[in-house]
Amino acid sequence: MSFQPLPNGTYGRPQPRAVGIWRLVGDYLLKQAHSTRATRFRGVGALALTTIGAKSGLERGPVPVGFVRDGDDWIITATAAGATHHPSWYFNLAAHPDRATIVTNGERIRVTATQLSGEELARVTAEVRAKSSRMTLRTIDRYRAATDRELPLIRLRRAHAHD
Repeated sequence: MSFQPLPNGTYGRPQPRAVGIWRLVGDYLLKQAHSTRATRFRGVGALALTTIGAKSGLERGPVPVGFVRDGDDWIITATAAGATHHPSWYFNLAAHPDRATIVTNGERIRVTATQLSGEELARVTAEVRAKSSRMTLRTIDRYRAATDRELPLIRLRRAHAHD
């Protein structure tokens, strides 16, 4: 059961690339996700996301993604730093939402992804904003202002053995 990806935008920042300082930041965040002593800042943490390629069918990742908790679930957003296009992992999740894994607090977890919409999107957006630091909010607001595409929120829920 896949979800329909939102359309890309018509303008935005260049797609982020893992080079230079951004490579170091990404490596640090991946290390944090694999640590059993991972830290969070105002409820925001990092997880390592591995998906199955939408076109190739091959494993892709891991990539570091920020998250907030919503009960037992993880909420992530496909900001791509305000780029015109969604990150590739977003399209991979849309094509194969039941074949993703995350690593957080040193634990590898199979998850199922769903895209939030309607009242649930409004509720979770308000909760994410309430849990986030001012710095995180300024960053997300800059990303929203940089592009005309909708920045999707994705719920990752632990998959059960029978899924």
